[in-house]
Amino acid sequence: MWLLLPILLYSAVFLSVRHIYSHWKRRGFPSERAGITWTFLRQAYRREFRHVEAICEAYQAGRDRLLGIYCFFRPVLLVRSVELAQTILQQSNGHFNELKWDYVRGYRRFNLLERLAPAFGAKRLADMFGLVQKVSDHLISHLLDKDQAKEGVLEVDMQQILRIYSINIIGNLIYGLDVNNFEQKDHIFTSFLSRGHSTIQSFTLSRLPQKSSFTYRLRDLIKQSVELREDHGLIRKDILQLLVRFRNGNEVSGEKWQIEKSNDQEKCLSIKRLAKVAEDLLKVSLDSVASTATLSLFEILQEPLIVEKLQAEVSDLSNENGQLKFEELDGLKYMDMCLKETVRKYPPVPIIERICRKTYSLPNSKLTIDEGKTLMVPLLAIHRDERYFSEPMKYKPLRFLAENGAGPCQKESKNNAFIGFGIGGAHCVGQNFAKLVIKVALVKLLQNFRLELNPNLAETMEVTHQPAPFIRTRDGLKVKLRRREIKPSFYR
Repeated sequence: MWLLLPILLYSAVFLSVRHIYSHWKRRGFPSERAGITWTFLRQAYRREFRHVEAICEAYQAGRDRLLGIYCFFRPVLLVRSVELAQTILQQSNGHFNELKWDYVRGYRRFNLLERLAPAFGAKRLADMFGLVQKVSDHLISHLLDKDQAKEGVLEVDMQQILRIYSINIIGNLIYGLDVNNFEQKDHIFTSFLSRGHSTIQSFTLSRLPQKSSFTYRLRDLIKQSVELREDHGLIRKDILQLLVRFRNGNEVSGEKWQIEKSNDQEKCLSIKRLAKVAEDLLKVSLDSVASTATLSLFEILQEPLIVEKLQAEVSDLSNENGQLKFEELDGLKYMDMCLKETVRKYPPVPIIERICRKTYSLPNSKLTIDEGKTLMVPLLAIHRDERYFSEPMKYKPLRFLAENGAGPCQKESKNNAFIGFGIGGAHCVGQNFAKLVIKVALVKLLQNFRLELNPNLAETMEVTHQPAPFIRTRDGLKVKLRRREIKPSFYR
């Protein structure tokens, strides 16, 4: 009698697992051979399993437009076709929207990112440009101070330096604080940076609630800033000002920055929700900006010809009294191509994941995706597919030459395969803000320093995705800096 209990329990577990791992086969989709191996369990236990690399391997395993795979016990539909991915995410009528950006007002549901998109328009960014330059000057001042102390060639970990620069940008523009983490070693954002990169991948714990004292401390900062702006009329030209305007039902676009305060019952966002939006922007933009800036620097410093072209482009900027002009940055076409090539080779979001909100019939097919199932678009694998980009592992900014209106281009972006900034409902509305911030940092570095990559770095360097790309070496991205005599008195 008692022997029947473990047998029944084992049978129930076996049948349940077998049912999960036969999902795509039962639905008629092409699928991988499923199962949990001892190798996978050992890698997961040792935290050696790499989610992004495994998805890329699944992408390369066949040529079907769709492939059913399993991320642990979660059925996931992998989209291999760029055209199909664009069709699904652009024309699915809300089937695959990310719920955290949805908000309800009255009887209508809106996408918050779409409503906030004007906050990252050219006019708004031009008004914020002064704050961006201020943060970049903190970066240069920090490096010049270290250079003066060394009295010669300065060698620094630019990956860590650019992460601090990125968190300073976020603190100043998203949280409305005068933050300089190059000097403020005990600031809340400094503790966030010291956490490092988690090795636990999203396919295991992404659905678990994540509450921490850090979240509540950030909420307090937002509450204080909102009160200063709503109750005391403080005006600061930053992203938080526009979030507070949106909270009060004011237009995010246009030229006005002052807040027309509304009643509490008419607020579009609560303080808690506004703080959550700011924290989401913090987590997304920190990794995106820092990784793209770091890997752009890593790639261009390996090619003297690229550095020479960038220096020539940067030297044409007016740079009056050490200050850049916003309108001139749009003319940095070669730097634009470099940033785009970095995003192609190292997309900050290597995989787009979306949960199906209601049963969706795939176009030109009898197949359907059930509610609650995951759709996955492997951006990294697509960008490194030779069908779309020749010599995908080579860093070639000129593959985007035609898109900048400078002449003919080779068959590099076939079928609009470049989707580094997302597609449809997964499109990055803050891409212009990110490019502006990265451009300013690179321009200031090239103007003030001669940069040289540590020659031993390329041999020992490894780029991992956690999930954003991250250079893993013992010393990060070691770069030697030699000072240029270009108006150094401005930074003193």
